[in-house]
Amino acid sequence: MDRIDLRVIACVILLNVFGLIMIYSASAYSCSTLAKYNYDSLYLLKKQGIFVLAGIVVMLLLQYFNYNYLQKLAPIIFLVSVGSLFLLRTGLAVRSHGAARWIRLGPVQLQVAELVKIAMVIMIAAFVAKHANQVQRFKNMAVYLWIFFTIIPAGMVMFISNNLSSALIILGIGFMLSFVFTNQEKLHGIIAGIGLIGIFVGRKLLAKNLPTQKQLNASSSSFRMGRFYAWIDPERYAGDQGFQPLQGKYAVASGGLFGKGLGNSVQKLDKIPEAQNDMIFSIVCEELGLVGAVVLLAMFLFLIYHLVRIAVNSENLFGKVLVMGIAFHISLQVLINVGVVLTIIPNTGASLPFISYGGSAVLFTLAEMGIVLSVNRYHMRRSLQRKRAELEKEEEQ
Repeated sequence: MDRIDLRVIACVILLNVFGLIMIYSASAYSCSTLAKYNYDSLYLLKKQGIFVLAGIVVMLLLQYFNYNYLQKLAPIIFLVSVGSLFLLRTGLAVRSHGAARWIRLGPVQLQVAELVKIAMVIMIAAFVAKHANQVQRFKNMAVYLWIFFTIIPAGMVMFISNNLSSALIILGIGFMLSFVFTNQEKLHGIIAGIGLIGIFVGRKLLAKNLPTQKQLNASSSSFRMGRFYAWIDPERYAGDQGFQPLQGKYAVASGGLFGKGLGNSVQKLDKIPEAQNDMIFSIVCEELGLVGAVVLLAMFLFLIYHLVRIAVNSENLFGKVLVMGIAFHISLQVLINVGVVLTIIPNTGASLPFISYGGSAVLFTLAEMGIVLSVNRYHMRRSLQRKRAELEKEEEQ
């Protein structure tokens, strides 16, 4: 096994072990005091542990799968994943906090948006690889990538499952892939410029017309808009939408340099609801301090660095785009999650890869790592075959 493979596998396993430790630390108290968890402090840890073990097995098996088959299957995978969103309008849907984002398949709940993310990356990789000889002169390449394989699935995720975070991540992955693998710099510059100006102007306009908490609660769009209003002025909505962001900031600030010690978080007891989910980074900061947070982010940087190395060294364009898409997925999700905890961006509900509680999320992310290992494995095999062929030619001469 190649050294890069071993480093990726070791880093992924370490991140998951770290995640299991933090999930237990963040959830043990609430699990031991609530009937829905059978008063079992290990309840969520055991559930997550099962998915992590299953995901690691899937990852290790997928490295032996020839990833090139995904190029032929890409349209089917993409259509099935996007079509599965409509299952959220059936009896299979599982609702939580006013949104249907999961489907129940027997004893397992799957978050459909996670399937859409990887399917969209596979589809873009297949499309770029198929039109590899046209990338430099096919002026509509970026438009196709952006509209058909990015905006449409992102819009469906947003409006069918009310999942803003996944929609933003899909848009981000599509934008970054089209920026790297097409030659439409001006188009991407215009899109980025419009987006940044829109955010700046929108924030200014919202800040001038902030409703009272009572007015916001009476509005039909209170849930979605409330997060944006709370991002602008969390103290104004401290009793409702601004409560979680404020408590998360308090947790981060109270951790200091070295933290209060593992398991000693105060905010997780009753201030941050379901702290093991999207706000788990705030618990990391509170318990392990700035040092623990930096170590965690360094592990993500280490992983992403090796993913980029694998992408650059891939034997073909399909593998390059595929691995870069997965690297962008993890990078964006980490940036959005940390940005939410630090109140740099509005609360979107994005989980922290490998760390936050969520069975289907960790399962799909580990499957992505298996695809990455497959790309590297087949690249190394081809490299060895070429070296052997060169040596045989030299011996014949």
